[in-house]
Amino acid sequence: MRVGIVTKWFNRGQPVVGRYIRSAFEALGHETFVLAKPRREKGPKPRALERSGIWDQPRVTEASSFATPLSEYLEWARQNSLDLVHCDQNYQFDELAELRRQGVRVIGRFVWEHFAAEHLEGARKAYDIVYSVTECEQRRYAGWGMETPRVPWGIHPELLAVPIERPDDGLVRFVFPGGFIGHRKPLEPVVEAFAQTGVASLRLLVKAQVERDRLGAVERLIADDTRITLHLADDPWQQHLRIIAGCDVCITPSRWEGLGLPLYEATAFGQPIISNDDPPMNEVVRDGVNGLLVASRPDGTARSGIAARRLEPAALAATIERLADPSLRAELAAGAARQRTELSWDRTIAALGALL
Repeated sequence: MRVGIVTKWFNRGQPVVGRYIRSAFEALGHETFVLAKPRREKGPKPRALERSGIWDQPRVTEASSFATPLSEYLEWARQNSLDLVHCDQNYQFDELAELRRQGVRVIGRFVWEHFAAEHLEGARKAYDIVYSVTECEQRRYAGWGMETPRVPWGIHPELLAVPIERPDDGLVRFVFPGGFIGHRKPLEPVVEAFAQTGVASLRLLVKAQVERDRLGAVERLIADDTRITLHLADDPWQQHLRIIAGCDVCITPSRWEGLGLPLYEATAFGQPIISNDDPPMNEVVRDGVNGLLVASRPDGTARSGIAARRLEPAALAATIERLADPSLRAELAAGAARQRTELSWDRTIAALGALL
């Protein structure tokens, strides 16, 4: 088939998912074409769209705006004789419904922190199939009477090819992959918890794609603790992965999460993971097997109404200190290596093939 992929296209979680999905379709023998949406006009990196490095790929059409006009969808589908279009988080229901009326099948998924009951009617009109990646979003949608077949996410081979270089200097390096440090990324509790630890050999790398002035109150905590390092840059993708892989432990709690790419990256790199004991994090992290899970408490709701969660810094600090123990880290790293089989990318390809 000739398959169109509608996705944002730059160094960010959702576009990485789009790029990996493209590779899965091609592994199944389909020819793919990308409609690359720029980032929204508001917020960090407005209108971002990348065409260099890993984003320099053939058969990519740049959309004029995030809210892509119907005429552009139709022309893209016509020029490439598309049989099917795949979307991730695409709420342009009217435009997609028109593609369906033109004979193009439309499939896709939504992250549960944005997708609410109000979107059901539009999604049913616009999509032939909506599928789920995580168990929690599948259960939520089933409660509304929308059956979504499961396409379990896996570890893309790109991650397994990243060289792992860790200094043997007695330090234990934790990494907090913060991205754009949005509302779901609890940077301040993580930094506060790390500052409470009393182990001199611990280090924390805060890696984010934001300007320093957006860090707010956490800036003082970081300035007061020389064990904490900020890395604020939009690094080329391979460099970003090598920096992450060079750490010993991934600390990635979340107030809520859609998919959680850092969980899969850390597993690929053999890193123990610290996160909160909430879905979908606890679908990937098994307490005492490949990471440590920390209890959380309610902290409002996300846009769709799902519960947001918050960790207590004292409990998180105690968990961080536990991983100063090299024998525990080694045990959990071995668990991460075993987890790679369960999270094989071949499962994702096979499930996507079955979906088609």
